[in-house]
Amino acid sequence: MKPTFLLALLPAVLAAQAPRATYPQPKLPPAEGYRVYIIPDMEGMGSVVNIHEVIAGIEGKNYTTLTGPDYWNHSRSLMTQEVNAVIRGARLSGARSFVVNEGHGGNLFANIIPEDLDTAALLIRGFPKPLIMITGIDSSVGTVIFTGAHAGPGHPGVLAHNYSFDHFSVDGHELNEVGINALIAGEYGVGVSMISGDDGEIAQCREILGDKFVGVITKWALSPGAAITYSPVKERRMLADSAAKAVRLARAHAFTPYTLPRPYQVEFTLRASYPDSIVTAVDSLHWPGLEKTSGRTYRLTTGSAVQMGYLLDAIESVVLK
Repeated sequence: MKPTFLLALLPAVLAAQAPRATYPQPKLPPAEGYRVYIIPDMEGMGSVVNIHEVIAGIEGKNYTTLTGPDYWNHSRSLMTQEVNAVIRGARLSGARSFVVNEGHGGNLFANIIPEDLDTAALLIRGFPKPLIMITGIDSSVGTVIFTGAHAGPGHPGVLAHNYSFDHFSVDGHELNEVGINALIAGEYGVGVSMISGDDGEIAQCREILGDKFVGVITKWALSPGAAITYSPVKERRMLADSAAKAVRLARAHAFTPYTLPRPYQVEFTLRASYPDSIVTAVDSLHWPGLEKTSGRTYRLTTGSAVQMGYLLDAIESVVLK
């Protein structure tokens, strides 16, 4: 080998030998007034009906054929405008601090257009990130709002799914992505005040959280890939009006944090569509308290929803490799 070739290899060799960096749990800057934590997703937006509209194509080798850049670029613009509409409405009811954590895995959780986002918002984006959809949550948050949310697998809804799972339950309660993150927020004493998504998502969230949140139906599902929907302009008006109502009620302590008895008995089944290599990789995590009960089904006993969230991040890192 020529010396110049060895020098070119040196950075990669040193990186392989170096210990893996660890990062502390992030802390949010102090809030300037009442703080709203917004988790935007894409599948539950009114205009979205097809996976090609929400995937950038760089999420992994299985995603390259599931996209068209024109579709995705349009959807990320709509997503950014929806978040801005929520911030406008929340501001009318006295909110002054906003945290936006990208909850959609397309483009590895980097879909919002930063330069078009309301300047008052802190933005959390990219992957991997601890707790995925609710990274950085703490007691400085007054309320949590979900936009563009979708139903879980097996429920009526457009593009219904739940992270990497065909089934996910805690203490026997089936949870979708909103339910999982509401439980984590609940450990910090923070409740969910508003959810937008299709009719199937809102119905499932009523089963999980009860009636005490402001629900915004963005579309009525006709199948996993079709829906009756509103104009995006009308939808943004609905989101702004609903956010104003949700924050007004949240500041009056109308919403109760979501809690379940501890220790949590978590059970989940990896998607049947995943190759066996994904299952093998999850097995190799050797996560504390995680027990495999059958081919793709696992059980976790934990006293912390936050620790449960860290496990979900580890599994997502396996899937989005």
